[in-house]
Amino acid sequence: MVLNPAPNDIDLVVRAAWLYYEDGLTQAQIATRLFVSRQTVGRLLEAARSQGIVRIELDAQYLSAMQLATRLREGFGLRDAIVVPTAQGRLSRERTNERVAAALAAFVRRHLHPGAVVGVSWGDSVARSLSMLSEESLDGVQFVATAGELSAIDEVLTRSPHVLQRLRTLPAPLLVSSESVAEAIRGEDAVRDVLDLARSAVVTLTGMGAATAGGSAVSFGVTTDDEVAEFAARGAVGDMLGEWYDLEGRVVETSWSRRRIGLGLDELRRLSNVVGVAGGVEKVDAIRGAIAGHLIDALVTDEPTATALLERG
Repeated sequence: MVLNPAPNDIDLVVRAAWLYYEDGLTQAQIATRLFVSRQTVGRLLEAARSQGIVRIELDAQYLSAMQLATRLREGFGLRDAIVVPTAQGRLSRERTNERVAAALAAFVRRHLHPGAVVGVSWGDSVARSLSMLSEESLDGVQFVATAGELSAIDEVLTRSPHVLQRLRTLPAPLLVSSESVAEAIRGEDAVRDVLDLARSAVVTLTGMGAATAGGSAVSFGVTTDDEVAEFAARGAVGDMLGEWYDLEGRVVETSWSRRRIGLGLDELRRLSNVVGVAGGVEKVDAIRGAIAGHLIDALVTDEPTATALLERG
């Protein structure tokens, strides 16, 4: 009896996955067929997913049809909204983040076709969603960064070489040491070429950080809680592309403003199809500001965040 599937159990993992997903057998029936325990079947199916033997792809149209998503679209004038169910139990936040990323990946698949350019603004959910796209869906597709690099996000994509080989990044970090250095880098042909390509994207994906202690910008090591508190005191509620904005979506001048490399929020407003992704009720004000300022056209989020967003109006 197999108690803990390992890489050399690949035959058993594939057989369990086939019986469950293709033949529609229950886990109890599979256990009988394979002469293992019901618990072992559960572990085999989990191994099939974690090893990429089975890919579960969502149809974003069904998520868009959820009542909360409909209320978000109608209440905030969004072109589209996707709301994912919240995971329960231990590690629920991590699992919910995975669900949000999976929903974003499902949304992006609508726009993937040969010749398509997809703009990406670094955030954890954006990076995770890209890693969930299958290689066969990316034929002729090109990804392009809308802002400078963040090493913490790059690490997520190292497990997805099929994405990396299609990704054009800016040859610069998100923030540089001074305004003069930033100005010099922006003048480089290599930087201008990448940003020009980003402006032609058929869809642009962006995360949204909150102006709160321990937010994503802090966890990525880009800033400190004290600095974020200073930005919040100036009216900032969130950040995208390394720029901070207030509850009306207006740019808040900070110490980052002249040191950042990438498209600006005013340019983001002019793009035709910007999808914002954010999970967690602490990001409600950041989402509200992005919507009020017409920085995003569509939203991907989770149930508690969608509910809080609607309650605040």
